[in-house]
Amino acid sequence: MTNNKTYILGERALVIEIAQTTLSQQQQNKLFAMHTWMRQQKVFIDIVPAKTTITGYLMHSQDPDYWLQKMQDAWDNIEPEQYQPRTHEIVTQYGGESGPDLIEVANLLNLSPSQVIELHSSQAYQVKFLGFLPGFAYLGELDKQLHLPRLASPRTHVPKGSVAIAEDLTAVYPSESPGGWRLIGQTNMTLFDHHSKTPSIFQPGDIVKFIPSKESIC
Repeated sequence: MTNNKTYILGERALVIEIAQTTLSQQQQNKLFAMHTWMRQQKVFIDIVPAKTTITGYLMHSQDPDYWLQKMQDAWDNIEPEQYQPRTHEIVTQYGGESGPDLIEVANLLNLSPSQVIELHSSQAYQVKFLGFLPGFAYLGELDKQLHLPRLASPRTHVPKGSVAIAEDLTAVYPSESPGGWRLIGQTNMTLFDHHSKTPSIFQPGDIVKFIPSKESIC
């Protein structure tokens, strides 16, 4: 059983924190299964999974102590195999105006643009957690050949749908924002809709695959 602790943060935030700073795939799947269980309970107004924690913000009508124990009991009994991820295919136009950093990324890594595209699109990524922006999913693990640091000076404007890389992760910007990740492509898919019952199409643990469009510049 994974070592963990549960506690109440403030008045209504219930937290499960895993002791390790780096999780195995089995431990991550257990965390994702826990996220699914919490969504099914209908007592949380928000659920925030992070790298090694998951926090549920409880409705005011609910008893925090009761639900903290329920969370601990669920955690003790949940198996990693209970998590069944969804797979999303993201059609992406790489290079050109859609991916203004592609050429520079290729040069820095001593690769051709087509090799960068192939390495990026041949990998299946898992949604590790959401953050930064609503619907912004941190996707890992990026192929080691594509590891680069963030830009030294972040852009003040990154277009919606930009596909980007930074360090060992890749991501899609769900909306326009500033950003320091390296932009290698763009998708037309809408990833976040606040009018939807489930605003973010990506959920922790989901699998994401990037499909190069015919217009991609190699």
